[in-house]
Amino acid sequence: MSDHYDDCVTEQGQGEPLVILIHGWSCQRTDWVQTLAAMPRDLHCLALDLPGHGEAQDKPWDDWTIEGLAKAVTEVADQKGARRLILVGHSMGGCVALEAARRWSGPVGVVLVDSFGLPYGDMDAETIASIEEPFKADFRGAMAGLVDNTTVAELDPEILEWIKARMSSGDPERLLPIWHNLLRWSPDGAFAEIKGPIVALNGEHISEAAQKRCAPYVQETILPGTHHFPQFEQPQAFAHALQQSMESIAPQLE
Repeated sequence: MSDHYDDCVTEQGQGEPLVILIHGWSCQRTDWVQTLAAMPRDLHCLALDLPGHGEAQDKPWDDWTIEGLAKAVTEVADQKGARRLILVGHSMGGCVALEAARRWSGPVGVVLVDSFGLPYGDMDAETIASIEEPFKADFRGAMAGLVDNTTVAELDPEILEWIKARMSSGDPERLLPIWHNLLRWSPDGAFAEIKGPIVALNGEHISEAAQKRCAPYVQETILPGTHHFPQFEQPQAFAHALQQSMESIAPQLE
């Protein structure tokens, strides 16, 4: 990401490791506002809008794959002069974090935030088509349905509608190619190559297939009372769990 992406980043604190917060598909860096507010002020944190999302929606980019989005993350880390990274990814952002960690040459740890609501690497062509086609036919309607099906019933209705409106407002011409690639992506290569710690903060719905695929590589914590959006569903508990995860990861990056 070149310098004209500077307005697509929110940053606080300084020093190392650099914590990069990576949002999910059709989301944006403002998802992390409450999380950032709960972090220690001296912790160096950065939230960015991925290409095709948020304030980067109309910025030039030419690689609408998970690996391509990961390149955007590592470019930002390089621009900041970082050496040690903790990559925190929600939903698709966790897949991007894994690919970014895979390509990062320095010490790196990963926190996956409910990133395997879909069992990536375990879906056949028929299953993938059944998930993908509704978004091609009716992007806004399918997005609203996705949010309804992946949030807890207790979520504040105003927050629920805000999530729906924001996720439905993206540009399908950019987001659908990412969705196409994501549904066919597998974590196996990243799991095999990443040497640093990987932890997962999951909601209560993660499938057995996804847990089995991740188990050899990932230390999992289930967050009670959450589904797919823990940063909104249980913001204080999520921020606490995230901080604990990062405190456990940081010494392993020395």
